[in-house]
Amino acid sequence: MFLEEAHGLIAPAGSNNNPSLLSSSHHLLTAATTDHTKLSDTDLSQQQLVKDGRVLQTNGHRGTNLLRLYSSQTVNSRDEQGWRTKLARSSENGLGMTCALFLTYFAVMGAKCALPSTFSLLTSLETGLLFPKPTGLVTPSQQMSRVLTLSTVAIALGKLVLGFVIDRCGGVRSLKIALCTLSILMARIATAQTFNVFAVSWILVDFIFSACWPACIKAIHEFFPPNQWVSSIGMLVMAARIGNAAAFSSFALLLSWVSTNNTSSSSQAWRYVFGASSAIQLIPIILLAYFGSPKRPAQDTMTDYSNISTSNDIAVPKDSSPSILSIIQKQFKSVQFWLHLTSRSCLMIFISFLMFVPTYMKSAYGMTSSAAAQVASVFALGCLLSVTVGSKPYSSSTARQRTALLSTLLGCATLISFVQLAHVSGLIRPLTPLVGTICMFAWGFAASLPFYIPPSLYALEHGGKASSATIADLFDVTGFLLLARFNGYVASIPHSILSQWRGTFIVTTACSAVSLCSLALATSLEGGQRSRGVE
Repeated sequence: MFLEEAHGLIAPAGSNNNPSLLSSSHHLLTAATTDHTKLSDTDLSQQQLVKDGRVLQTNGHRGTNLLRLYSSQTVNSRDEQGWRTKLARSSENGLGMTCALFLTYFAVMGAKCALPSTFSLLTSLETGLLFPKPTGLVTPSQQMSRVLTLSTVAIALGKLVLGFVIDRCGGVRSLKIALCTLSILMARIATAQTFNVFAVSWILVDFIFSACWPACIKAIHEFFPPNQWVSSIGMLVMAARIGNAAAFSSFALLLSWVSTNNTSSSSQAWRYVFGASSAIQLIPIILLAYFGSPKRPAQDTMTDYSNISTSNDIAVPKDSSPSILSIIQKQFKSVQFWLHLTSRSCLMIFISFLMFVPTYMKSAYGMTSSAAAQVASVFALGCLLSVTVGSKPYSSSTARQRTALLSTLLGCATLISFVQLAHVSGLIRPLTPLVGTICMFAWGFAASLPFYIPPSLYALEHGGKASSATIADLFDVTGFLLLARFNGYVASIPHSILSQWRGTFIVTTACSAVSLCSLALATSLEGGQRSRGVE
């Protein structure tokens, strides 16, 4: 009976292709067979073999070493088998899920461009919404600005509460619900007559929008193995920036076409923009419904080895995954969590300067409106190239190399912001528009990879299947609250006075410097923990 149990444990299903495991298993079985009748004469004075991930106990030096080696290789083998299954599943429909997630974020970020593209039309007394009678000196533009502030707060609120929902429902299901809701809200705006209907709908749009990034992160954890996480995050960033650029260009063409060919509705051409934003959400919904359906039971039977308990230095999988609350409590005690949160919050302010690039380039460098808008596209191009070029080297680099890369990028970002501060303060000779354009490209290039990759990777690694979306959302809550205040400040200054931009660049320079210190320290600490774990 003892030998049968030992043989059943030593040769588990799925281990036939692991030579090292077979070798160690053969030695253990030989030892058990030889000493079966003479246990008192050997080092194996007591032995208990239990199958299926339960504790392996032994007394005696020789038995301890053998069982420790066997248990470690069994866990590694099962972990390897699980990710091999996941990798096979990813190769089967990985391209479909990649396209679905790409088009999801492409459509969402494109829809977010509907308001900036139609802002002047919406606030126009002739072609826009029916605004309430102004009280005092409140203009339609000021009322719209208040809505934008409230919608930013709605994003922060969504980040605070929706992460838990996403972790409970799953990434793909959350994305399908979010996209359906966005489509309905955009269609409602397209048919709205009054400002109040628009305001409520847009605030809800931003609330739902806050769920899209963490839901995509959750979906990446569900459908892709760890060695594809960085490239998948980079794919989402590419989708966002391409979606922004394509939306601005497409909406401009659509507005021009409606104004030229449909005179009866050209006075409210903005409705077509929001209608198109609603319709485009249907494409990723269909793809997610097809490729994101749970067709493979292997996913449900895989063991999660992200959390390991030890007994006598023998690694054994826990019986159940930790709860969301326990993971969050652990993260709140982690220095790395707060360092990543600080860096992400500061970089959110820094990279969101994109919203004010056209206004700044027009007032600080004397550019025309069209040329200043093109500089904003150059800024977005820098963001796109940064993640496209840097995501693969980042995923294969060591902790020391990552720290050096992030420090270099954020050091350049801090220098670029300081140069703009010196420019508006008159501390240096006035920069030319060409130099200003190059600076904006470098601004986006330097900040994009540190903003997107490290915190998202941290959420995937430390949140796991239970709370990756929650951690990703927690990183953004503080950032969006600070961003609401920053946007309100920049929007309130007299942009035509060059010196009034000094406060803006003092804030961005400080944010970049703080992010440099916190992110470099976080990456170094994580590298130190990994090296100690290996040792």
